[in-house]
Amino acid sequence: MNTHDDDVVARLRAGDPGYPETGPDAGRTLVAARRALRRSRGRRALAGGLAVAMAAVVGLTTIGGVDLPGVFPAPFGYDTRSLPNEGDPPIYPADRMLDDASSLALVLTTTVDLGVTSYLADPGAWGRAGCRAFTWSQGAYRDRHADCANATDPELPFDAASEAAFARVTRAIERSGVDVDRIDKGGWGPGTSFHLRDNSWQWNWYYSYVPDTPPNAPVEKRTQTNLGPRLEVHIVGNWWFTVEPDD
Repeated sequence: MNTHDDDVVARLRAGDPGYPETGPDAGRTLVAARRALRRSRGRRALAGGLAVAMAAVVGLTTIGGVDLPGVFPAPFGYDTRSLPNEGDPPIYPADRMLDDASSLALVLTTTVDLGVTSYLADPGAWGRAGCRAFTWSQGAYRDRHADCANATDPELPFDAASEAAFARVTRAIERSGVDVDRIDKGGWGPGTSFHLRDNSWQWNWYYSYVPDTPPNAPVEKRTQTNLGPRLEVHIVGNWWFTVEPDD
């Protein structure tokens, strides 16, 4: 791909129809686009490197932790690739959302191939065992231990085919580099949603692929719920990022 990096970034942001989001050419195109995005960010990061270094020195001399919205304080801040922490309600920077949407397009292709409508990979916590749930073209499956299922759950125990399909989706998520632990089609609004793993008690964050998003879709939609503000950000093409209060 010989297109100039800045042109790649501009065309992705414009939702250029020449850049497929799914299909046989999506993987190669999106890998090249992600590479261009990283190089574009790298040039900007190099220019601001001295300022970042100085900020780090100041941060490391600060006594105490940094309070993150909805999570426990973390000493000396936290990884910039972790949870959103910009704005009210908090979201990722625009370049990060664009990069994640490009990566998740590959996961979307896998879910379409398998007919996935729900995926859950809960690792467990506080002494509770993890839980997997998976609904795809061959049925609905769930781990049957007590921390995950009960007698009234309609899902079946995982069989060999569902284990393999679940593992295929998990590998796609790992390759994307986006920390997704839940995928849902239709249950959280139109399209397919990809939920970010977090330990926030205040917010839920997820990306959504909403087919037939109109070209004149608003840049963002902000609504007020009984629990707080809900914000939907149009990233590019059919991709959205949503933050909403955790109930």
